[in-house]
Amino acid sequence: MGGYHPDCQMRTVNSYAGFTELDRNPVSLSSFSRSSRDRSRVSAEDVVHQEGQKASLLPAWILGKSAAASSSLPPGEETLNVAASLYSSRHAHLGGRKDSIGSPFKPTLDIGYQFSAVERNNLMRLAQSIPFIPVQPRGEPVTVYRLEESSPNTMNNSMSSWSQRGLSAKIEFLSKEEMGGGLRRALKVTCTWSEYDLLKPGHLYIIKSFLPEVVNTWQSIYKEETVLHLCLREIQQQRAAQKLTFAFNQMKPKTIPYSPRFLEVFLLYCHSAGQWFAIEECITGEFRKFNNNNGDEIVPTNMLEETMLAFSHWSYEYTRGELLVLDLQGVGENLTDPSVIKSGEKGSHDMIFGPANLGDDAIKNFRAKHHCNSCCRKLKLPDLKRNDYTPDSVQVTLSQDDTPEVSI
Repeated sequence: MGGYHPDCQMRTVNSYAGFTELDRNPVSLSSFSRSSRDRSRVSAEDVVHQEGQKASLLPAWILGKSAAASSSLPPGEETLNVAASLYSSRHAHLGGRKDSIGSPFKPTLDIGYQFSAVERNNLMRLAQSIPFIPVQPRGEPVTVYRLEESSPNTMNNSMSSWSQRGLSAKIEFLSKEEMGGGLRRALKVTCTWSEYDLLKPGHLYIIKSFLPEVVNTWQSIYKEETVLHLCLREIQQQRAAQKLTFAFNQMKPKTIPYSPRFLEVFLLYCHSAGQWFAIEECITGEFRKFNNNNGDEIVPTNMLEETMLAFSHWSYEYTRGELLVLDLQGVGENLTDPSVIKSGEKGSHDMIFGPANLGDDAIKNFRAKHHCNSCCRKLKLPDLKRNDYTPDSVQVTLSQDDTPEVSI
């Protein structure tokens, strides 16, 4: 359909793309108007005219096939199909592009692809001088050393060694109120920064140092770096107990729901004080003591307390009477500050595992005062008070249902 505009000698035509266009009078068309660029905007009538001219050049078998296919189409659709096929062949290279329609207008850029005023301001800010005011973490600069394991996932079969390179950190003392027991004093601190987050920033920690009288006692043996040696032995002692709890939790039956575990302790050097400390995470809650380093124990009233006392008994059986973990204390299942007693030692003068090792005296007292409870029976531990009992003949094995069996 089309119409003439007498004022401008133009006529309106419907393009195959659905737009109404103005087409010049064919009489005034120059050869330039038939360029390849404008041929993409021909009318449907021109398409039919050109297609008729080309039909005489096609082979007869193609013409026969086209005629057969078009004979079944209703009037009017044949003309549209011819125009569509011609357009498809000419513009196949455009694919499914949104701007592939035969419009004489270029598509307008979507405003969503332009950066906003906020984006521009943020970009231009980077061309200016941004204020830089470094803030140093509060607290005392310290260096932290870790007791590393060759196989952390199987701690009981792993070899321990001290890291040679310390990591930097900063701690802040929260109060001057001291805590501690007969050998040590402790202060509560918070970590404000730590290299590689070895200590967790914002967490509370307890730093421990030995009392002056303890240091003086051991200066006769460790004439240099006495405090350092005391800290190293103390940390290694807790790691030994930690390894035994790892084995215990792997072997205990499922009917014992609690899993005792010792906190990890680090070695810390405070630069301002020029002193060595032990540091561990602060545990909050009801702090309880289950037995002491002399072998005295509480009367258990629940499964948790029975589990802790049974662990001491188990440690003696598991190591065939060579070691005994005592002085169990902490919050819930989390324990700290144990004493690992070694048999064959007359006292603590050799400092096996630490200054709290009371040797055979503590073992004899434990064997005399320990009362087996339900957890001891679940672990199938023998009675320590039997006259014929000798730990050398005890062997702990695992059955198929993960229930430990003790054979004598």
